[in-house]
Amino acid sequence: MRWTLWLPRSRSRRFSVLGLDMGPESCSLVVLTGSASQPDTLNCAERLVLPDGMVVHGEVLQSVALGLWLRNYLDACDYQPREAYIGLDGACVSHHAVTLVAGLAIDDVAFQLQAEVQSVLPEHAAEVCIDFSVGPDPASSGDQCYSVQAAPRSKVDALQQVAQAAGLKACAVEPRHDAVRRTEQNHALAALPSVSAAMALHYSEAFGLALRAWHDEGTNFLPYRENAQQRLRRTWLLGVAVCAIGGAFLAAGFALVIASAAETQHHHLDDAVALSRALDDAQKAHAQAKAMDERRAAQGRWFKTRQDVQSQSLQWSRVLSQAAQGVWVYSVKQQGTHWTVQGEALSSSHAQQLVQQLKALDIWAQAPELPQLQVMPAVPTTGLPVWQFRIEADLKEGV
Repeated sequence: MRWTLWLPRSRSRRFSVLGLDMGPESCSLVVLTGSASQPDTLNCAERLVLPDGMVVHGEVLQSVALGLWLRNYLDACDYQPREAYIGLDGACVSHHAVTLVAGLAIDDVAFQLQAEVQSVLPEHAAEVCIDFSVGPDPASSGDQCYSVQAAPRSKVDALQQVAQAAGLKACAVEPRHDAVRRTEQNHALAALPSVSAAMALHYSEAFGLALRAWHDEGTNFLPYRENAQQRLRRTWLLGVAVCAIGGAFLAAGFALVIASAAETQHHHLDDAVALSRALDDAQKAHAQAKAMDERRAAQGRWFKTRQDVQSQSLQWSRVLSQAAQGVWVYSVKQQGTHWTVQGEALSSSHAQQLVQQLKALDIWAQAPELPQLQVMPAVPTTGLPVWQFRIEADLKEGV
């Protein structure tokens, strides 16, 4: 009965969110309130006058101090948002098109795209956060194109710390121009009074950010995919615990049934039929619980296998990204456990050195070999010959 009564209240509840635009010229804030289906109240739309030194040209320099200031500001105005959607200056966002082998798991796709994007950035570039989607351009057979956006991790972390210091849940960090596009394409303004709609259009970036609470689509540099995986793992662990507790109660109940039947057998012969039925039911319940436990165990083994594969990928990716000067890797493919790398080198010794570095890893069932190493015609721009190579190896299974 509690679940039946709770669900309707959950659907009709109202909530409040904050859109915070950290623009290069100024910072603005919008607080929206509404039902689960759409926003209907614009609580505020204001340009913030921040203390000196906290934000300079859209870059947050004092995250904790800014978050505490924002918390005091919201409390003083009696605004009570729970979630925050924050805008990032689009000038610091880079766009990339990356092609990978089709059929990879989502974790492997994220790992490979992170490594590919980081490798094409300048050596002095800081670590980045990425988000990606399937690219609009078709790839060749067996490959998949991805559209990747990247932003400096330091800027994303600073904005997330602002929300945490303000006591808000950071739900998304996205480019400001995406928020403007959401404002232009959304019909939520029709549900607001005309005065509120005019104010919202004046702060289109912050308004579009707040609208994301009802239209969650677009780039998000926060690790929402990893968070979803963590929730899935917690759900799996909860299922295992429930299965174990259910098995214990089943065993205890079965013991009680047997004990009770033994005491009254000589007095009530008719109870033998009921006992037999209870035993059948208990056995069926036990079989169901055992099948569920085996399924959970299989899922655990599958997850461990995926972690091992990812660990292997991390090791050889580090070697490729830290390879000696004079080697350029332009293709990495993995089909099952067979692994192939193609690239170019300034000399054969550079290619041999890369092979030796890869052989040092303890992840191979068949150590890397160099079946192709040939010199190519001189490059017109430099006049120097280039060595083309291909490295093949087989990864271990179930490391």
